[in-house]
Amino acid sequence: MARIDVYVRSIRQLGAQGAVLISGQAVTLRFPTGDRHATQITGHEQLVALVREIAPPPALEQLDRARPASFEVEAGNARWSIQVSPRPGSWHVAIEPAEAPAAASSASQVARPPARQPTVSPAAPEATDMAIERGQYAAPAAGPTTNASVLLDQLTTRARAASATDIYLSAGSPAFQRIAGELAATADRAPIDGDALARELGLVAPNDARGAWTERGLAMFAYGDGAGRVRVTLSRDHRGPGATLRLLPAEAPTLAALGLDGIADWLRDRGLILVAGPSGSGKTTTLAALVRALGERHRRVVTLEDPIEIVHVSGWISQRAVGEHVPSVGEGVAAAMHEGADAIAVGAVHTAGDAAAVIEAVAGGHLVLTTLAVPRTGVAIDRLIDRLPLEQREVARELCADGLVGTIGPVVSRTGRSFEVTPGRRRS
Repeated sequence: MARIDVYVRSIRQLGAQGAVLISGQAVTLRFPTGDRHATQITGHEQLVALVREIAPPPALEQLDRARPASFEVEAGNARWSIQVSPRPGSWHVAIEPAEAPAAASSASQVARPPARQPTVSPAAPEATDMAIERGQYAAPAAGPTTNASVLLDQLTTRARAASATDIYLSAGSPAFQRIAGELAATADRAPIDGDALARELGLVAPNDARGAWTERGLAMFAYGDGAGRVRVTLSRDHRGPGATLRLLPAEAPTLAALGLDGIADWLRDRGLILVAGPSGSGKTTTLAALVRALGERHRRVVTLEDPIEIVHVSGWISQRAVGEHVPSVGEGVAAAMHEGADAIAVGAVHTAGDAAAVIEAVAGGHLVLTTLAVPRTGVAIDRLIDRLPLEQREVARELCADGLVGTIGPVVSRTGRSFEVTPGRRRS
């Protein structure tokens, strides 16, 4: 079996319109309702081998010159269009039907050159059908899943319908949710059994999170619930297991959707953009909107997150989980600087090392975006600098004074979310 066969077969079986493969990233499947990620990750060498197995000589010549190439191939009794954008260490490959079925007509039947027939490589690994990551996008994957939690699905569905931002779960207690900054009881006020809660959370938690929860009592991860992403903080207390579920959208909103299109010019700058506010105010979503806007402007963005929360499908955006893809925020920032990233987004600044890495990137002439949990935006810079050792603060304060592009403060109230936007000195 040729390597491409598993992809075209899965595109058909899942009802997708095509697929995008990027070195080292999860496969993206294209649907009329939006993109979804598959559970499979395609390694760079695997992707190169797939292309070389099916590309005709003229396309291979272009690829060998590091130039984009397009060609067609026959696979699975159908004709497919392949577009390849090669970069050192990272290829971007799009697979889609060469002609949409709805567009086929007698008037459109024109002669075409024969498509390349894929050959079977003896060394090709056995291919298996893809599966969509459960619940990551608006429509749940068809068929049975092994990581479904009926309890959690019911809780998150009802909470999203009530415009809640968080759900609080504790053994022996009813579930609570936060709406417009205020705590409220859920519709079902029955206490949750501790064993049942641990079992349901274990269904969606990855192995490393379950291990950390058992050994240290704390863990964090993210998963999809069918309508968006859910960031889970696992904990234990005197009652037993507990968790906080932060509800996030399936995809990053646009700046216009948030009413922040007026700050689009900030993204042309170099320096520091701070998204600051209290917990639950919308810092993660705001940062994701900024990252999306940079990707739409074809700026190379590297994000460093723990965990990855709102997933971007743009090939311009590289999302890296701390502890999985990079050892630490500091090392991740250093790598992004060496790569020449246009912008570096740090999910949150927690430690002195994180703060030092942010300041170093600003000093190096990069656009840096990050979030800080603070009661109000006016103290954001002070809180960032206070995380540094005393001897580094004076220099850092001067750099921030000169390099601050601006601060954005999401504010949640009963009437909705608004933003306090304060330009930095350079834009005043």
